[in-house]
Amino acid sequence: MKKSILFLAFVLVNSLGISQEINENTKQTVVIEPKVRAAIAVVYPYLWRGIRYYGNKVAFQPNLEYACTDKLRFNLWATTNFSNAADAYNEFDWSFCYQISPVVSVTLADYYWPATANNPDWEKSSYFDYSEGSSQSMDLSLSLDFSEKGVPLRFEWNTFVAGNDFNYDANGKATTRAFSSYAEVGYTYLHQKSDIGCRVFVGAVVINGGYYGTDANGQTGFTFSNIGVSIDKEIKITKKFSVPVFIQYQHTDYGIREFDSENGIKTTRNFVSCGMTFSVL
Repeated sequence: MKKSILFLAFVLVNSLGISQEINENTKQTVVIEPKVRAAIAVVYPYLWRGIRYYGNKVAFQPNLEYACTDKLRFNLWATTNFSNAADAYNEFDWSFCYQISPVVSVTLADYYWPATANNPDWEKSSYFDYSEGSSQSMDLSLSLDFSEKGVPLRFEWNTFVAGNDFNYDANGKATTRAFSSYAEVGYTYLHQKSDIGCRVFVGAVVINGGYYGTDANGQTGFTFSNIGVSIDKEIKITKKFSVPVFIQYQHTDYGIREFDSENGIKTTRNFVSCGMTFSVL
């Protein structure tokens, strides 16, 4: 059902296009920015706030954005491996972002990550279930972006305010809401001659409740979950068409623990990911 909705959305987007108007004073064509934008990213592997989500698979991530006003945006986003295997991962999100000022914006996002058909470890909760143990959560974010002021520095704070994010007692019973929180600061440098962007970032789980769980060592509490560098560039295919690509290195305390027959339990904390984005509109 969700795939059908996304397909219909992209068909609608393709029919809208970018409009043009004639300036009566200059008689020149003025391109009007579209209210709707759509793209699909291909990423390997999918990393989010320092966590690698299930499996060594390619992720396909469609995105649809609608500008309600010049300050309010609505966004639909999804990720899937097109697989029902136990190590596959699917997610469907929506969000509203309001630009308070050129620097400050606030976002309310809803995350839904349903279990795949062959994953015995996850509960298959319904879409509107926000209770403990469900597959739903809501994230409230505050972002400070100083690039409009000439400083390519961005800070964000994210706190879960609803859904499956609880503190647990010694018996594993949910007690109070955890308000798990993640903060990140990043600095971007753009090399003008090559048009290559380089972003250095540091992220940390500041309040570690039920949502983030334990790190690779089984520890809870404050942890630097996401330290790395990302390099991106738009590769021109034709005069009017280009494809943004990126490669990223991350070191994370939320590593992947795997059994090695020779060395026992092996923890991987360093990851390299890459991807590209294709604009639909």
